[in-house]
Amino acid sequence: FARCRLQSSRPSCHVATRASSVVHDNKKETDGIERGGGLGECTPQFIPLVQEYEQQVDEGKLLFDPLQLRAARKLTRLQLALKEYDHATFLEQLEQIEQYEMEKSQRENNNHDQKEQSSSSSTAVEKEDEAKKPPPSMSINIPRGFYIHGDVGTGKSLLLNNFYNMAPASSSLGNNHKKKRRLHFHSFLQDIHRRIHDLNKQLLETHGRNFHVDTSKQRNPILRVAAQLSDEVTLLCIDEFQVTDVADAMMLSQFFGELWRRGVVIVATSNRPPRNLYEGGINRGYFLPFLDLLERYCVVHHLADEASIANGNSNERGKDYRRIRSGVDGMPRKEQCGEYFYLNGEGKEQSTSEKLEKLFQSFGEHSHPVNNATTTQPLILAVHFSRTISISQYHSNVIASFTFDELCTTELGSSDYHAIANYFRIVMIKDIPQLTLKHPDRARRFITLIDELYEAGCCLVCSAVNVPDSLFVGKHASSSSDSSDSSGTTNSQEDGTEEAIVGNIHAVDVAQVEGRAVGELASVRELSFAFSRAASRLLEMCSKTWWKEKGVL
Repeated sequence: FARCRLQSSRPSCHVATRASSVVHDNKKETDGIERGGGLGECTPQFIPLVQEYEQQVDEGKLLFDPLQLRAARKLTRLQLALKEYDHATFLEQLEQIEQYEMEKSQRENNNHDQKEQSSSSSTAVEKEDEAKKPPPSMSINIPRGFYIHGDVGTGKSLLLNNFYNMAPASSSLGNNHKKKRRLHFHSFLQDIHRRIHDLNKQLLETHGRNFHVDTSKQRNPILRVAAQLSDEVTLLCIDEFQVTDVADAMMLSQFFGELWRRGVVIVATSNRPPRNLYEGGINRGYFLPFLDLLERYCVVHHLADEASIANGNSNERGKDYRRIRSGVDGMPRKEQCGEYFYLNGEGKEQSTSEKLEKLFQSFGEHSHPVNNATTTQPLILAVHFSRTISISQYHSNVIASFTFDELCTTELGSSDYHAIANYFRIVMIKDIPQLTLKHPDRARRFITLIDELYEAGCCLVCSAVNVPDSLFVGKHASSSSDSSDSSGTTNSQEDGTEEAIVGNIHAVDVAQVEGRAVGELASVRELSFAFSRAASRLLEMCSKTWWKEKGVL
């Protein structure tokens, strides 16, 4: 989490078992919030969130932060509103309204036939009586959700997780079914895409292609999946909300519009204010209605001192508590490194490699192979959509070792990283290079990998060419092998790919991105913001404080 805990950050009121997507039955122990969006139990007694926050500060579990306290007070208002919110009744009334509107439409369509019948007909009289019935009304208001944005490490995820645990959620399915769910944005997208895929496959097999391509509202798979989810949850909490892909941008507008129409309350965190989401993205105009809905159905809160920022004091944006907990906050940024983050400087490659190998083998001496497996036998982990990933260097479910190229230059994504993160307690990533916009996909995969490892509470060992804050350069790093002129001409690379150079930003395959520089696209523009988060998390996950908290040391 982005948090400021001095002791264990896992809420003691929520203990659950995280579902694992691995082939083997054995998996790492888990505690705290159920990762991946499962449902869990919390303290039944209603305690205002602001009271819980103040108590944790008094007990020394949190460092007091006035910005967090202000946000906690606002979230407490939503907590109280949820206590009185009857989502089940809301859906019943919505169904009655929709049924009335459908019958009204049918009567209007049959109006011509009705006029041809005798006015004395009993059927006509009955239909006239039905038309005169007053329409059903909605007597329940939807509580406005909460969208909190701000700099990395300022406590957004901490507030979200505490709110999730303390928030009441009504249920008609018994005490063991709490109608609330908390997911990281990557997991949320994976779940939605999987549901849409399964529904499309089912519709195609059952009704054929003519039904499958029907675009009516009743047969729209995006709206149907949203309706399905709205029946499952009243409160949906999403951490690290971000939009970088044009397909996701188009889908989210429909999907969240249906969730809000069906009374689901959304609470989300993000590094970006709503109006900066998908900034510079292709066809962004189609995404703007979603932003209007977001600001209508959610209170937008900036976790920062607005007055100080307006006066030009950027230091008041908020503290990065990850750096404080990692013990590097007082050091210059260019020197900040966790205890398990090693540099591959000139002449250091061999010594760094030896240190990593010694650390890797030390955990092998104390681990117990799963199902008599050894590191010479590849471990096969299951991934979504019937895919698998093979891991060659590992010790039991304790530690796995990868090179950066194995994880971030191949066709892997968040589902693969999720499987790895939810199986191993420690992940070693070797030889992390300098990341630039020349290869934005590598940087994007690395950020996604760090997000998944952090979400699962993994400990991390890294070797890299630079410290976390200097790993990503938001412009092309020139090299002797690249030749260009200042006029923005195209160069032919060794792999045959054409690149247009605009200033010092590369636009790969210009025709496919409408002639716009890569730096102008949403997915790349988001990298600089997302990497600030990744650097902060790298520092924490590679620190002894984090390892001790996770019970590894």
